[in-house]
Amino acid sequence: MIIDTELSKDEANLYNPAYVGTVLYQAIRECSSKNQQGLHCSLVFLIAPLALSSRYSSILPSSISTPLAGWASDSEGHLVGFANSVSAYIDVVNLAIVFLFEQGAILLSEDGFFLIDSEAMPKMPAMVNNNKTFKNAFLSAGFLGRWFGQFSSVESIYTHLGVMP
Repeated sequence: MIIDTELSKDEANLYNPAYVGTVLYQAIRECSSKNQQGLHCSLVFLIAPLALSSRYSSILPSSISTPLAGWASDSEGHLVGFANSVSAYIDVVNLAIVFLFEQGAILLSEDGFFLIDSEAMPKMPAMVNNNKTFKNAFLSAGFLGRWFGQFSSVESIYTHLGVMP
């Protein structure tokens, strides 16, 4: 697993289900604010590495009106190996989703979209606001939720990012 080889033990511990779940919850919440269907269940696997890795979050566009195809093309050199990162995060994301289900925070619609089941989490939790890395991941995930929420095709998102759905 790439996370095990690239991160120290302390850094890897940050990727616990509650931490990653909080970040993904923000993406689902923000996507739901733009798209009533919610966030397609497969997109969390793209959002995790994009939001949690500064390698990718530092190059995200500043506006959701940025076309994905153009951004991906402009960022092509930075996205080399992104498909491997997505694969490395699969277990982390799965555990985070289980955590969110167990907490009653999200639902999965019959069409495969995650929705918020509980608005119990504040818009900007203190634990997020007090940690620069956590805050960056949280805000990046919110941005990605809003950005991905406006696209009609999940497959095109995967294709532009060079990942096989």
